[in-house]
Amino acid sequence: MKRLLLLFLVLPSFLMAQEKIGNKIYKYGELYHSIQGTTLISFEEADAKTMNKTLEYFSKVGAPVKSMNSVFLPGTEVSEDEFLSMLDRNNIKNLILIDIINSSSATMSSTTSTAYSSFNLKKEKASSSSDSKSTSSTKVKANSTATGISTTKNVDFVTEMSLSLTIFSKKDGFKAPVGVVEGRATNGSPETTANQIARRIVKRMVKALDEQNAF
Repeated sequence: MKRLLLLFLVLPSFLMAQEKIGNKIYKYGELYHSIQGTTLISFEEADAKTMNKTLEYFSKVGAPVKSMNSVFLPGTEVSEDEFLSMLDRNNIKNLILIDIINSSSATMSSTTSTAYSSFNLKKEKASSSSDSKSTSSTKVKANSTATGISTTKNVDFVTEMSLSLTIFSKKDGFKAPVGVVEGRATNGSPETTANQIARRIVKRMVKALDEQNAF
């Protein structure tokens, strides 16, 4: 499917003028009214949650969108004619392809410690005396000792990611991109996943598209 979609990508974005339109968001081409009517979105690298969030971001700005997976099952092989016929049957006016174009990662050492206490019982003899008699007794004393175990492991995480969002229109037969948006985000926390970073970028992209009156 991706190979088929890339047949439409015949105009590299570097041939267009770049313009900053948001926080680490850049555009190529003209975005004004570039997304009109029902739009089919393909984001193959996204997990289910990220794809649902992507559709949600577009829906919130009033764009009628569908996921590629709602039309074709993942992994389905179709010809170019079948693909174009599907677009026509579903009245698709625009195609949006979202791809990861760059990603960098780092390794961080993470150390966790587990502490516990142990108790040692010690018997001690005690004696007392009086004028008439002497007595002795035994008492138990508990000593507490703190002990800890440390575990170190290496954690790989994404430190930076760049996405491209390419827009095709039925007006020219989906032959060439009418606009491209590129976004980038950095990350310093090993707790943040790659899909969370991707969702952050897509959200910024949709906001920038809305501000550019793309819808």
